[in-house]
Amino acid sequence: MKDPRTRPLRLSLLGLTALLTACGPGHGATPPAGAASRLPAGAAQAQDRWFVELAGDPTALNAQSLGAQQAGFRAQAAANGAQYQELARYRTLFNGFAVQASPADLGRLTRLPGVIGVYPVRQISPPKALNTALGAQALQPDVQSALAMTGADLAQSQLGLSGSGVRVGIIDTGLDLGHPAFQGRVAAGYDFVGDQYDASVPGSVPVPDPSPDDCQGNGTNVAGILGGNDPAGGFVGVAPGVSLGIYKVFGCQGTTDSATLLTAMERAQADGMQVLNISLGVPFQWPQYPTARAASRLVKAGVVVSAAAGDSGGAGPYSVAAPALGENVLAVAAVDNTRVQLGNFSLSSGGTPVGYQPVVGAPPAPVGLSLPIGKLPGSTPDTDNDGCAIDGLNPYAAGSLSGQAALIRLGNCPAREKILNAQNAGAQAVVLYDNQPGLASVNARPVSPFDTAAIEIPVISVRAEDGVRIDARIAAGVRLTVNAQPQPFDNPSGNTVSPFSASGASPDLALKPDLAAPGGWVSTTTPLKSNPGGYAVLSGTGLAAPQVAGIAALLLQARPGLTAGQLSALLMNTAAPLAALDGGLPAPVQIAPVQRQGAGLVNVLAAYSSPVAATPTRLDLSASLTFGPRSKVIVLRNGGAQAETFRATHVPAQSVGTTGAGRPASEQTARMTINGQNADGAEVTVTVPAAGETELNVLLTPPSRPAQGQYGGYVSLTGASGRRLVVPYGGFVGNYQALTVLGDVSFDGGRTFKNFPALYNPRTFEYYPEGLNLAEPPVYTLKKVQVFDDSGQEITVLDAPQLLVHFGHQARRLTLEVLDASGVSLGTVFTQQYVGRSATALYTDASSDAFSFVGWDGTLAGGQPAPAGTYQLRLKVLKALGNPAVAADTETYLSQNFTVVRE
Repeated sequence: MKDPRTRPLRLSLLGLTALLTACGPGHGATPPAGAASRLPAGAAQAQDRWFVELAGDPTALNAQSLGAQQAGFRAQAAANGAQYQELARYRTLFNGFAVQASPADLGRLTRLPGVIGVYPVRQISPPKALNTALGAQALQPDVQSALAMTGADLAQSQLGLSGSGVRVGIIDTGLDLGHPAFQGRVAAGYDFVGDQYDASVPGSVPVPDPSPDDCQGNGTNVAGILGGNDPAGGFVGVAPGVSLGIYKVFGCQGTTDSATLLTAMERAQADGMQVLNISLGVPFQWPQYPTARAASRLVKAGVVVSAAAGDSGGAGPYSVAAPALGENVLAVAAVDNTRVQLGNFSLSSGGTPVGYQPVVGAPPAPVGLSLPIGKLPGSTPDTDNDGCAIDGLNPYAAGSLSGQAALIRLGNCPAREKILNAQNAGAQAVVLYDNQPGLASVNARPVSPFDTAAIEIPVISVRAEDGVRIDARIAAGVRLTVNAQPQPFDNPSGNTVSPFSASGASPDLALKPDLAAPGGWVSTTTPLKSNPGGYAVLSGTGLAAPQVAGIAALLLQARPGLTAGQLSALLMNTAAPLAALDGGLPAPVQIAPVQRQGAGLVNVLAAYSSPVAATPTRLDLSASLTFGPRSKVIVLRNGGAQAETFRATHVPAQSVGTTGAGRPASEQTARMTINGQNADGAEVTVTVPAAGETELNVLLTPPSRPAQGQYGGYVSLTGASGRRLVVPYGGFVGNYQALTVLGDVSFDGGRTFKNFPALYNPRTFEYYPEGLNLAEPPVYTLKKVQVFDDSGQEITVLDAPQLLVHFGHQARRLTLEVLDASGVSLGTVFTQQYVGRSATALYTDASSDAFSFVGWDGTLAGGQPAPAGTYQLRLKVLKALGNPAVAADTETYLSQNFTVVRE
């Protein structure tokens, strides 16, 4: 996953979405108006691809038993009239199928004997975030700085490690087989889809072939970091001696899906990969999602799996992707590089050039662009609303910026608003500077379908200190001139968690991510056909994961007897917790949240030399309302020939608020004792005998704030020899079941919200928000009918009731019941376990993951057709760690009455 780097404000769009959905159903919602609403064009396509899971762990079943069970499913489906298309069959990492089925037919499949779960097959995009194209001469120092951050440079030069003899698989877009960094390195590979495949295009069919040649780019980017080796070009990856297995799951454009990913995972295991890198995934899911469960089974079988945590950091907590959520899978967060290659411009007043980042949604700054710099009169580096509209009016006088580059400070209103105001005042370019330390990456694309204004001028963003420097020179007159070549700059956010990196925990409150590695502003390989220079600076957790996969290969070369579990433990034990980038605010706690970095920044040298391992590798503390003070035991095992003495202490980390947007003002930290002694600001001495073990009895008392947020920190051990070990912990403050699951949806950029869930009519594309009083109940025939969509295309739909549901948080279980005219339940007709949450509450286009479809096929719980009459649908969702016996742990929605007619 590469970083889209969308941050117009510190509270991004998805952070705002999380805030809105956390407020619960009806918050800010449009009151019932008495009339149905119509779904926008393209929004009416229900999820139709699903994993169907059968009972039984495939790793415990022989091929004959598995085959008989799956054959039985097919026979039962046919006997019950369920119509579906089988897309894939899984035999080793998942027991079941990927199928294409309507929401109605899916209900029939869930009621078949032996079916224990259904999960949506999700589309997966390889994000494109090409920051700066580079020639070989521009690679330094970015390559070396990233390698030095993890100790990989010294592992290569001093320990002689290269990953030689280790087989490492990469599931992605393939590999540029002609790139000089990979010659003679590919030991296995397969293209599962063909160049023309695009999962987002209806009817697109995979056409597999043996050659996994990359025509999108992400796979080549990943492979370069993991194991590229081009001495002539001055580039070397983390493990330049590994043998590569390349598994291509994308065509030349568009998306793939999680069903294809799972197929590739089974192939990688069959090909004997010792390490597997997966830089893609599905955010907002559960550890039980099929790709996460498959990854867990890979680890159990001895494969080290390094997976991107995801680039959904702006979406708040609980956003880590599957398969990274899998048990013992190394979910990798991204850390900003200490040095970056940036486009830059010179100032007429002299001094060092100013590095800049292009702004998404605006034209790039052309080389040679030269303009005087102006600003809003009276604005200063302390102005919070610089460039923002005042009472809806442009703060700039008409023509006041004609022929100038406008300098504008970020903050208070969206960057897009500032840019358009400057453009309308005649500006020929805009230079945005951050209101906090670091280099802001800004997205100025519209967030509402009603916003059609075009940004026609170049827009770039610079560091806060550079903006202050430019501001001081405007009065005397200063102009900028854009230079041709990128240059290296110190990164003020270096060694901190990248803002795009997804935040945990998992919905069952297991601590995720596990580790962090350089993934922000790193140099890597690119396909020669798209970039003749062959290299670029990119960002994303998908570029952090191969750092860890490469380090795993180095350690397996050095210590081939390590199991996957032992290696993962070593990497987590010896990681270094990272400080937060807090913008200069008072912060008694300086360590970034564990829910954003896990154990911290990976270090291969520390892992290589450590004779002591700590288990468990993390402490999951659940919710403080359910469990108060928690007692945990950490076992220290010494595989060395000498006793090791450590000073153990408590290192608290910053907490995470409900939305994840910034550090809560009411932050508190947990309290800790170790072996009965105070570990807060004090040290407890422990000794681990040679070839022996010692227990640490840890008692953690959770804080009382932030309410419904997450807290965390570390048990930190410093050895007399200088060795360091950490064990992270994390928990939830208060009542986890108080988080709302069923939320509302906006179709106008957040101005108004519709009460969801909503009853939906696929024949008319109309929906009826919750609580809407209908003069006449909708009528359904339960027959397939032909209708025309908004594009004029004729499509076939089942004229049966569906529900539109927005999930503001993950749910443990969803059940759908049918009620008769008197409100008596006729039984459950659909069940779904481990339901992921929606990505956003703001619908902007057909790609918005704002709601899901839950359908009924017109049959009752026993499979018999429902007779003509009046009915309702009742939806129940059991919360993430809810108790079915506790009424408050279940949210319930009841639809309006509707009529079924039979002809």
